Amino acid sequence: MGSVNSDFSTALAVVIKKHRLAKGLSQNQLSKISGVSQTYVGEVERGMYSPTVDVASALAEALGIPFSKMAAEAEKLRGKA
Repeated sequence: MGSVNSDFSTALAVVIKKHRLAKGLSQNQLSKISGVSQTYVGEVERGMYSPTVDVASALAEALGIPFSKMAAEAEKLRGKA
């Protein structure tokens, strides 16, 4: 079951980075908007850490997308939706 979470976290990292780049934001800018440290944003994007729901929600809000949409994109990316 751990690999399921890992797969989702990896897909979520891809989605976060995709939206950040689409908005033309640096990790530093996303950090300032979301209140999540720049180091942690980078670690999440590289798949080193799985963000908590609160952190993922803060990143989604900072990116201007609903958390539910971000989660759905991650599910689709990993082939589960």
